[in-house]
Amino acid sequence: MTEKQVKYAIQRGLGRGILAVRENPERYRDLVLWACGRNLAFDTQCEGARTWYVYQLVCCYEDRAAFRDVIVEKLRRKRPDWGWDICCFSELLSLFAQDGDTAAECALWEKYAELFALLRGFRKHSWRRDATRDELEHVCLALAWKEDNYHKIAADLGAYYLESKLCDNSDFAWLYESRPRGFNSRLRKQAARSPELTAWFRACDVRKREATERQENWQPPEIRVSELKGRRLSLFLKHHPELIKQYAETYLSTAEPEARAAALEAFHACPYPLNPTPILADAESKDPALRESAIEALSEIRHPAVRQFAWEHLEQSPEDWLPVAVKNCLPEDVSKLYPWIKKLHIDYTCKSNWHGIHLTVLHLFDRTPDLKNPPKSLLPLIYETTLCSCCRENAARWMGRYHMLTPEMWEEQMYDSYDEIRAHAALHARRRERKEVR
Repeated sequence: MTEKQVKYAIQRGLGRGILAVRENPERYRDLVLWACGRNLAFDTQCEGARTWYVYQLVCCYEDRAAFRDVIVEKLRRKRPDWGWDICCFSELLSLFAQDGDTAAECALWEKYAELFALLRGFRKHSWRRDATRDELEHVCLALAWKEDNYHKIAADLGAYYLESKLCDNSDFAWLYESRPRGFNSRLRKQAARSPELTAWFRACDVRKREATERQENWQPPEIRVSELKGRRLSLFLKHHPELIKQYAETYLSTAEPEARAAALEAFHACPYPLNPTPILADAESKDPALRESAIEALSEIRHPAVRQFAWEHLEQSPEDWLPVAVKNCLPEDVSKLYPWIKKLHIDYTCKSNWHGIHLTVLHLFDRTPDLKNPPKSLLPLIYETTLCSCCRENAARWMGRYHMLTPEMWEEQMYDSYDEIRAHAALHARRRERKEVR
């Protein structure tokens, strides 16, 4: 593989990136250093920070200090911003520390002390205070793999609970809940001799009790449909089909463009139930808001007239009409759609809406009962090009059902950045081994 191909694979978390670096580590050293200095995930909250994947790249080298130093420098420079970089770099250094790298652990403690000092300096609630608290929790989690570290952190946080009026019982909830049961049970035995540990567990216990009470006393909220607007209303209508027709009639009875655009928002997630001809007319309106609202509503409709309209307008505005064409895809459209989807510019900003288009393709497989032959040939394209690990897992799952995965693809999935893909590939390997034994 060329360096460009390996970088492409690493950006997407494809297992072939690890396999290529293992085969020729020195050729790709600079590329692995580059990967260490950034969070490669498209959506960290959904797919994780891909730290296991990056660390496997680093493990291809005997001397890992240069890679660690890049991450340490990045972590030192980051300030709380409610992003995911501190989480990513902390998790990576935790993997180094768990392999005995004391410099990595020292860097984590340094960041811990910096963020803790910042948190203690706040005198009132603010988004900066909350961002600092959340970033500190990421560092705490990275350190708390070791029981002694967790004990120190719990005592420090207990002291903070005692001194600060800004603390909430929900602060650092994941730190407590994610630790092994033994960590907390052994630490509780020491709590009687420590006011700080007593404060820590008091907050944890109050949080747990409040969560139990909320669950026991929970009542479904009273929804006033008249107060719902936009996408919230549309999602509500999706589950209350008896109300849809009246909103369609409201749209039809509205003439003023701004109000008409607002009325169409009821169908941005819930398909419009009547003949779509009026929406097709609004999609060519000179009013930008009405035109945009109409196109979004059309992207939820499967209808022959919508399909024809989308193909007629695709050339002049592909970013608007490609999702509509995909939603209305028929088997004979696949060969025409392929080049359009292939030439999408795929980047982290998603300006081309590539992620939405990929999701629309994947939804054809499990949400379109009238489509008997979903576009299987588009699955490898999504698998190869998406930056989203969750979408790749979805594509890989369908490719597996259709027996489209080659032995090479099964092998690379053992090293994919997404743990769900690795787990499925490992299960496939075990099944194959059992068949061979028989």
